[in-house]
Amino acid sequence: MNRLDRNRFICVIFSALLQGLLLGIYASAHSGALLCMPLTIIVLIPFVFWLSQEHWGRRLKFLLTWLTVVLFVLYLYRLWSLYVPESSFYYVPSQKSDLTRASMAVFLLIPLFQCRMASWSWDIPYGEIFFQMCRNLFLLMQSVIVLAVFWSLMVTAGLLFDILGLTHIPFIMFNPLVAMPLSSLVISISIYVALRFPGIDSLSRWILSVLAWLLPPFSILSLIFVTCLPFAGLKMLWSTGLASTLMLLLQCGTIILANAAWLDGTKITFSNKFVRFFAELALLLLPIYTCLCLYSIGIRVQQYGLSTDRIQALFLAVVAGIWGIGYAGSVILRKWGGAIGRVNMACVAILAVIVIAMNSPLLDPYRLAANNQLSRLKNGKISPSEFDYIYTRFSLGRYGNNILRELSDLALANENQDVKNGIDFAKSVSPEEYLNFVENNIPPISKRREIINSAKVFPEGRVLDSKIVDWFVEYWEDENSILRGVTMLDEIAFAYIDVSFENRGSNASELILLLNNGGVVYDTSDNIPNEIGFFSGKFDTRNLRESDLGVMNPVVKDLSVNNARVQIELLK
Repeated sequence: MNRLDRNRFICVIFSALLQGLLLGIYASAHSGALLCMPLTIIVLIPFVFWLSQEHWGRRLKFLLTWLTVVLFVLYLYRLWSLYVPESSFYYVPSQKSDLTRASMAVFLLIPLFQCRMASWSWDIPYGEIFFQMCRNLFLLMQSVIVLAVFWSLMVTAGLLFDILGLTHIPFIMFNPLVAMPLSSLVISISIYVALRFPGIDSLSRWILSVLAWLLPPFSILSLIFVTCLPFAGLKMLWSTGLASTLMLLLQCGTIILANAAWLDGTKITFSNKFVRFFAELALLLLPIYTCLCLYSIGIRVQQYGLSTDRIQALFLAVVAGIWGIGYAGSVILRKWGGAIGRVNMACVAILAVIVIAMNSPLLDPYRLAANNQLSRLKNGKISPSEFDYIYTRFSLGRYGNNILRELSDLALANENQDVKNGIDFAKSVSPEEYLNFVENNIPPISKRREIINSAKVFPEGRVLDSKIVDWFVEYWEDENSILRGVTMLDEIAFAYIDVSFENRGSNASELILLLNNGGVVYDTSDNIPNEIGFFSGKFDTRNLRESDLGVMNPVVKDLSVNNARVQIELLK
């Protein structure tokens, strides 16, 4: 190993260990300023260095410096948009979304700069940029495979240590402060080794040629799916809850396979006109998927308003739609094949502009979501009791807190007690409680108690004992709790029903906890719920009435809920 390679190898190892250590600290932190570390810089800069290490020298340092500056400026604005003067930093709620957007832009732009460093010119043929991007992609793919094999061996070794009674060794190995640096080290070394051998280029071309032939059958499946939609109806698609995700995956799959089939536009994998027709047909279907995605997201926005997550979904749908419209338009104009390079470069440029705009006041998800939720409240689309004050305080940063101050002033002026109570309730929640809610979907204690106390209890007039309420509030913390995921009012109901057929009537000690997707039967004779059975089904707890509940004979332990028979499974 010569001096240049040795220096490069040392820098690769050092950057991997530093990245892994910082990611391990981030993964180990549960609250505090450590959750505000700039993940975009920590993750992206080392990866760009590892992928571009062949161009070791002044130009690579220049690229890494400017990329760090740009990402740091965007990160500083994000901190400003989240910083609340009278509070402290506890976490950046959009870290994963920001990282996803930045990774997409950087990964698609970096091949251009790699070719620039290699040729010392900006006059670069699209073919060189395309194959450099493919090379980066397959370098990352092979590193993921190596990482999977490495951790498979580590898991095997951990099991062997467990058998020998050396449990402290697996505990150390899988600690984030050890596991993260090891993972970064394996990825960086696998990329370093792969770049020292030219086989990665021939391997990537071989994989592309295989992927290309997946496009025609994929196109036929897409055509069948779109053709069946009018007959099956959109309701079936929306009922899955994954409609937007599935259609985004279809679009991404089509775009990737199209690039594998046409490469840089100078070569076409398919010589048969019939096969090529079906391959191009898939591109014409892309705008249909975009319209369906936007319609699906639009329904959710109309129902619940904008949130940072829905804005992220809109971003992905719009980006995929830009590519889809570009590809479909090229096919319609009969310029497809040769136009793939121009479409791709234009779409990457638009993507970069959108990513920067979403880290500025122009398209900041926090500002857009906060203004939309305030507008819905003022226009009467949601009532003051339905407004999510906790989400506005903790997840919409500076903009959300400005809205709460505005609402507080309006509540004082108009003597609106509901708004005042909502704001006071949000301020009573600690950042640690809200972070637990974000990570584990566990509402704050005060919110849990409110959900339990506001739940319907049958028969009418009967109430839950205070000890039982306390038990359910604490039960939320259990990892196996059926209440995990319950965050809103009217999602649960209780009923005292005699399911033992002892004819005790309203004095029954069996308590039914009913949710929208099932329920649990408890024995409360000791004022402490003891689970004795469960049942499943789909129920409308919000509109549930006492007449909707009953025990059905002669099938023992069956219930009638909303005129539907459900069977209680008894625990042994």
